[in-house]
Amino acid sequence: MPTALRQSLYRWWARVAPSLGPLVLRANTLGGRGYHLARLSPSRVSGYCVYRRKNAAVVREFIQGWPHGTSIHLHALDAVADELRAYTRASGPGDRMPLLQRLIDAHPPLPGDIVMIFDDDVVFVGGGAARIAGLMSTGEFDIAQPAHLADSNLNYKVTEVVPLMTAREVLYVEVGPVVLFSPRAQAVALPFPSDARMGWGVDVGWTLLRDKGIRLGVIDAAPVRHLGTVGTAYDNAAEERFQAPYLERAGVASAQELAGNAGPTWRPWQRRPRWTREA
Repeated sequence: MPTALRQSLYRWWARVAPSLGPLVLRANTLGGRGYHLARLSPSRVSGYCVYRRKNAAVVREFIQGWPHGTSIHLHALDAVADELRAYTRASGPGDRMPLLQRLIDAHPPLPGDIVMIFDDDVVFVGGGAARIAGLMSTGEFDIAQPAHLADSNLNYKVTEVVPLMTAREVLYVEVGPVVLFSPRAQAVALPFPSDARMGWGVDVGWTLLRDKGIRLGVIDAAPVRHLGTVGTAYDNAAEERFQAPYLERAGVASAQELAGNAGPTWRPWQRRPRWTREA
């Protein structure tokens, strides 16, 4: 594209983006598909969450709207919430990652299932719960997470939803608030390290799996809103100590250095991304 034309388009976008951007993002979540033409591959999910009773209503909202066949398994940190009793398999104090792994071990996914871990303070906006697994499978992502809306509490800019985007390949997937693992990823990413607590560093390890062909992604077509304040419920210093050797292996001082797009993108007018076998 000629430089002059590119500069003109950039100036035009700079003028209209403040008003057009929010409208495009709103259309992203309208109805079951938004403006996305993507094909949804048949996919089944086994979901796991450690929750606090005070957030029971949020968890209840999160688990609604999932397709038939989805399995949800919960661990109550304090008291079992009445509205979640049918999904709660265990209760008691503990750290997030060991409790999640215990749930997975006690209630393993069926062969071919996508494994999902999710926090107790996040909700999908629009029809994301019904389509994220199908989008992940169509896009051949191995470890993926939904994008955050602009008003969501987030750590990394790369996880913020992008207008006119179905999904993106990224260099880093954060350990929360929602993460999905393909069957292929489960073979190398699970079980979680036995000494992990809340998960810092575990996600840096997922970045290192890209060398083994594991594809990481952010799904913009199924955004979430993270309601909780990031990093206020646990000991950050302990997490930083656990994370340090992972950062050293990755050759960076901070996970922020990893949190970027890998380049390949999947646009709403594409049935499937170009990198897939059937593109």
